[in-house]
Amino acid sequence: MAVFDRWDGKRLLWIGFGLIITALIGIALFRYVGTLFFAIFVYYATRPLYRQLDRVIDHPNVTATVTILFVVVPMAGVVAYAGVVALQELDQFLASSELEAYRSVLQPYLRLIKEGNVDRLRDALTAGSGGSIAGVALQGVPRTLGRLQSVAGFVFSILARFFLMLTFLFYLLRDDQKLRRWFYDSIDHDDEIVSYIESVDDDLETVFLSNLAVIVVAAVTAATTYIGLNYLASGGTVVATPVLLSLLIGIGTLIPAVGMKIVYIPYGLVLFGLAVTTSTPFWHPIAFFVLTFVVIDTIPDFFARSYLSARSGVHMGLVLLGYFLGTLAFGWYGLFLGPIVVVLAVHFAHMIFPTLGSDIRGE
Repeated sequence: MAVFDRWDGKRLLWIGFGLIITALIGIALFRYVGTLFFAIFVYYATRPLYRQLDRVIDHPNVTATVTILFVVVPMAGVVAYAGVVALQELDQFLASSELEAYRSVLQPYLRLIKEGNVDRLRDALTAGSGGSIAGVALQGVPRTLGRLQSVAGFVFSILARFFLMLTFLFYLLRDDQKLRRWFYDSIDHDDEIVSYIESVDDDLETVFLSNLAVIVVAAVTAATTYIGLNYLASGGTVVATPVLLSLLIGIGTLIPAVGMKIVYIPYGLVLFGLAVTTSTPFWHPIAFFVLTFVVIDTIPDFFARSYLSARSGVHMGLVLLGYFLGTLAFGWYGLFLGPIVVVLAVHFAHMIFPTLGSDIRGE
């Protein structure tokens, strides 16, 4: 290519300067590389929707925002529903016998507050040493503040990564064509590079969109199955939280090798435990396992994987291997990086390596 024909001092200086900028950007993104790859996954999974909406709305900012809302609103719904379930569990925890003992300790102070007897309340709070509520409070405040600070830091970190992912996603959806044109103009529309990038881009969209389809199909199928099972069950509710469990099963399909089994097998074992220790019928866990394995785990996965294998230029086995090895090698974000590496490698082997081999042999 003409851009590399002249390796004079000025060109080397600019290349060095570009490498420094690239290194600085890489250092800045290193801690958030998982967030970036997750944004790339969501980008490819939602890009067809963005392009369909763009034909109607014809305003990139609005189209990108609407597309993101289609992702954020369901996610917020899952979080809200999980929060409601968590609050219910917390309410049961607060009503436990151990906490009743603490309530009895606090009752005298609460009674004085209700009576409005400020003098007696002050005497009660300041009386004694380690046993008074003031002493307990003074001892517990630093520990409580430390825990609150840790929780606040964790929540802030999650929110920061979430909004960073949304920022990546917004600009990838809105400006992907501009980035593509800039890059193609920079390489003078080299046919070999353009063909390679287009092939990789198409297959990444197919792979990630198919994964999103697996999540949606599995979650909807699970919710329908569990709600129907609860409706037909005569011995009481089989699945206590069918919608939440279905959403978790859908998300569980992303996990390599085990998939949704990491969600429904522990839940089924809990049902078996209830059947042994309580009056819950034994057919509840049996029906749960049979329906989940046949209707939810096997059928949607089979059709979705078949769709992936038929449309993608990459072998389905290699994609699954990319998920598995990527997660083992890179951690949770390897779930998205693994398939990207597989697609890049396959198209490099098919399109670029033969040409390089011919150059090496001097043909």
